[in-house]
Amino acid sequence: MVLTDRPVDSATLTVAPTTAPLARLRRSSMESRAVTLMTSSIVTGVLGVAYWVVAGRLYPTAEVGRASATISTATMLSSLACLSLGGSYQRFLPVAGDRTRRLVVGGLLLAGVVAAILGVGFVFFGVGRDELFQHMTERLLFPALVVVLAGYALLDPILTGLRRVRVVALKNVSLSLLKILPLPLLAYAASDLAMTGTWLLLACCVTVVIAGWLFRHGLSASDDVAPTLPPARQIWAFQGASFAMSLVVTLTPLCLPLVVLSQLGPESSAYYNLAAALGTAAGMLRANVIASYVVDASAPGAPQAALTRRMIRLMAAVAGMCAAGLAVGGPILLWLVGGDYLAAATPLVLLLAGETLVAVVTAAYAAVVQVRRRLRLLVAVQAGMVVVTIGGAMLLVPTYGLVGVGLAMVAAQATAAAVVAVPLVREARSLIATGVGGQP
Repeated sequence: MVLTDRPVDSATLTVAPTTAPLARLRRSSMESRAVTLMTSSIVTGVLGVAYWVVAGRLYPTAEVGRASATISTATMLSSLACLSLGGSYQRFLPVAGDRTRRLVVGGLLLAGVVAAILGVGFVFFGVGRDELFQHMTERLLFPALVVVLAGYALLDPILTGLRRVRVVALKNVSLSLLKILPLPLLAYAASDLAMTGTWLLLACCVTVVIAGWLFRHGLSASDDVAPTLPPARQIWAFQGASFAMSLVVTLTPLCLPLVVLSQLGPESSAYYNLAAALGTAAGMLRANVIASYVVDASAPGAPQAALTRRMIRLMAAVAGMCAAGLAVGGPILLWLVGGDYLAAATPLVLLLAGETLVAVVTAAYAAVVQVRRRLRLLVAVQAGMVVVTIGGAMLLVPTYGLVGVGLAMVAAQATAAAVVAVPLVREARSLIATGVGGQP
């Protein structure tokens, strides 16, 4: 499963000087895509917080807590249903050529079937299902919500791999804005079903519209291009490692809301959800940088040295911006919702600001090893992070409340950063030394 890049030979050294304009072009392209994706994530994050602010104002806190836990659980199950195909799409769609359409269709169908199985399974056997589902209608709608969110989520890496990041932005911002509009109209119901039901309907509409555009127009540029994919064995090795990584990473956001709900109650679940939404926004910005870098650095003839340096600088800048935003803007947003949110969730938000600074090390390592196709250590590290985060939260939450969740997350990130720091330097130096080129 561990693959190595080609050594730099005399031919590579001969053509390297002529690729300087190409390097500048690709660096600018990566920056443009990263900025587009980050802008989309920021707007989506702000609108996501606004959604819960409006919900917190109009609906009982307990109903907001149940709705947020239901949506969070459905989102995490849908992420698991995607089988980490997103990483493979970002890594291999740039070189898939006329096999792109088949890969996209197959992935969407597979994710939909797995999402349906996971959604139905959770309704019957999931931990905390009795607290989440108060009515039979909620149980019936939950599998559909998981399926829709799986298709919605998988479109992001597909479009990113095809360099259609503006469509990604349009898709995500549209849903984030649209789902706020029904909240005042349905406030009379004072039910979590009003929130989850409209979330399902609107996500389905946006997914169908974007998928229709993709198959009519978005794939045409690849239909007549010969693929330059590596052997199938190597693709499956990458996919297997990516799926193992996705499997362990999904457990944290799936379990933490349920830990909070079961140990602290629905009100604390509402407080946690709003703070977690802010932390998730920071994680999305890091993921945007990773995606833009992987798509560009994976292309044949890519100027990997320039792209790697730029990615590291951009990742550090994003980390500082996110930490400052959480530390300063987080308490302000909590105050806008209510004094109880401010008092309960501010310590957690401040801990998340510190966690964001530490997480940049692991994020940069994840970016580099995806291009290098060396995922073994990353899988092990992220598995350890899950154990520390969930185990630490279960131990600390009864004593420290929501602060216990933040302490567990910081401890997990700090441990991971210590493990990958030296490998990050080694892998980054190898990519920089390679210069131009690399494996497809």
